[in-house]
Amino acid sequence: MRSHPTKGEGVKRLFELICIASIVGLTALFVMGADRVVVVPCGQDLDAIVNADDLTMGTRFQLEGPCTYPVDTMVVLNEGDELAGPAGSFIERYPAFDPEPTVTIVGSEGLRNVVRAEGTVRVEWVKIVGGTGQYSPDGSPLAGTGSGLAMGKASNTSSLYAVHITGSDAAGITNAHGTFDRIELDDTTQDPNFLGFTGSGLKAINEVEIRNSYIHDNQGNGLWCDVYCHDSESHLNGFWVHENLVVDNGRAGIRFEEVGDVADSGEALIENNEVHGNSTGAVRGGVSIHDAQNALVRNNVFGAAVIAGVAYLPDSEGVAIRATDSGRPERPDLWNVDIAGNVLNGEVIKGCESPVGIVYCSEVALPPLPTYTTPPRANIPIYGP
Repeated sequence: MRSHPTKGEGVKRLFELICIASIVGLTALFVMGADRVVVVPCGQDLDAIVNADDLTMGTRFQLEGPCTYPVDTMVVLNEGDELAGPAGSFIERYPAFDPEPTVTIVGSEGLRNVVRAEGTVRVEWVKIVGGTGQYSPDGSPLAGTGSGLAMGKASNTSSLYAVHITGSDAAGITNAHGTFDRIELDDTTQDPNFLGFTGSGLKAINEVEIRNSYIHDNQGNGLWCDVYCHDSESHLNGFWVHENLVVDNGRAGIRFEEVGDVADSGEALIENNEVHGNSTGAVRGGVSIHDAQNALVRNNVFGAAVIAGVAYLPDSEGVAIRATDSGRPERPDLWNVDIAGNVLNGEVIKGCESPVGIVYCSEVALPPLPTYTTPPRANIPIYGP
């Protein structure tokens, strides 16, 4: 004969289960940093749900995949918010990890930015497509428009992880703030009028960190810190670009420009990157230091390479690094640029002829590195954030 619990025992057990569930939920929220979780199933109106959220609390918007979320209004993330898809996989492209999200957010034609971040936010495991460039009445392009992610009001403690941004008119990310880990940026600056303005995979005017990321096939610069690249207390290594695969971008793969002469000008540390096949649209080299000060470029690899089964050409005209000064009086003078320990593989450095106080070069003639044999489609499953 079955033994049934008494009424009191049943209530006690129910209370225990509720407590356990509460502890688990609170623990998850603590780990994620948000105050609560809102699940957004496929087929729901993502922009309406996010933009109607309570601004006084941080919310993790958990998307369900695989599916596409079309948006016709900018998705605005506020202080403490997180936007996340289900964890996907990576393709290893040494030294980068190419993310393969299973959810895509697509902005409608005419939407100036697909997602905008304000305050400290986190975005992970989503693909963002779109961003329409807009123009002022005099016909000049408008700054901050035409990007998949606009971060002009974001904090320097914001972060992106395993995010793919593509298909924008100007930049993948405008006014970038924070840390960018294992992201992919490609096919940006579809409107050539934004070249030389904001056209890039990512553009910042303050120090940011980009690591283990796949930056490729952008019509403008790959990664660009410009207009003083202001100091960030959260980024002690400055504009820190390291362990990335930066390839086949139309202008410089990595550009540090117009930095110096003001008290809060930033610094650059560009190291341990694979840089190949860049600057086909304008000869700026794989790495470009232009009218800028206090930059260290070290231990990067240039020249032809085969990585993860993909062959890359040398950077345009065989120029690995350019350290240049325009001579324009309104811009900072080139100064205190150190270039050391890079593997050139037949490419050259422009600027070493400058006096040592301006540019110091110390390159070791190392033999070419062995061809990487990473399988071309080696998906790496992910078991956590």
